[in-house]
Amino acid sequence: MPRLGLKNGFWERSFFERGVQVPRENKEYERSHKNIVNVSTEANHTRKAGHTREEIPTHMNNLDNKLTIDELLHRGLRYRDSKEFVKFFDFIARFKHYSRYNTMLVYIQNPAVTFFGGVSYWRNEFGRNVKEDARPYIILAPMCPVMLVYDVFDTVGYHSPEEFIKKGLGRDPHAVKGEISLKTYEYAIEEAKNWGIKVSYKPLNYFRGGYVTTIKAGHLEICLKAEASLEENFAVLIHELAHLLLGHTGHKQIQYENKGKPKILMQRYLARTTAELEAETVSYLVCHKLNLQTQAAEYLAGYMDGEEDLLSFSYETVVKVTDRIESLFIKQEFVED
Repeated sequence: MPRLGLKNGFWERSFFERGVQVPRENKEYERSHKNIVNVSTEANHTRKAGHTREEIPTHMNNLDNKLTIDELLHRGLRYRDSKEFVKFFDFIARFKHYSRYNTMLVYIQNPAVTFFGGVSYWRNEFGRNVKEDARPYIILAPMCPVMLVYDVFDTVGYHSPEEFIKKGLGRDPHAVKGEISLKTYEYAIEEAKNWGIKVSYKPLNYFRGGYVTTIKAGHLEICLKAEASLEENFAVLIHELAHLLLGHTGHKQIQYENKGKPKILMQRYLARTTAELEAETVSYLVCHKLNLQTQAAEYLAGYMDGEEDLLSFSYETVVKVTDRIESLFIKQEFVED
């Protein structure tokens, strides 16, 4: 679950991944979340006046979106101080006994590796045994040239590897509650392809949900997790589409089946923290409208250290991109209000 810092903007990387991360960084835009206090008052007055959601003018629906965003971001901040958050990262911290260089060596051998350790480490620390046909990974050792380590998914114990991780973390970091139809999912995938976005499925690290390539990769691709559920992949798809349309990836335009005028994309240089806050918020708003409950607050908690991280967050851009994704990739007959 690498969290790579960016000194000169995102496009130094070849992809943007949606996975469990640990925060830091900031830049750009002046809009403060403190404006939301006035937004709340205005929206409440409108409801008290007897307006239904359909009767509320467009600008008021945008105010409601801002209220929802503000609530989500503050839930993320509250979750960061919760026992569940502490348990989550305490568990992860137990696996940081190897150097970053060794972690990199394992990642090069297999990017899908989750937690790894030697035979004695798995046995003594967690009561788990390495399978006979387990694939070994080579790392450097202090007192000898190399040693072999093994991924948790190549071990056996009282719990399955998946149950072991979920029990340790206290939750399934990718779980999505609710259901969407296969038609809704397939329509979004097909429309993404029609806009020239390659959509692929690959086995990914347990903590990685997917990624979108940046302009540095030389092509535009969204990769989803091969073994994830329909709903989990849908939430990640929207998250990665949001990165693209929010101007985080450096791509200049997309074109529908190479016909008509291309859509010009925004070009925005943001810190990774801000970009993840924006993309996950868009995914949350789209999924919320389809009655899907994602773990957006928990995800955002990994990026926010405090309210100062919200200073460069653009409410207006997030709402506009949410509307655009719904109009381009979600067939309106599938949307349930």
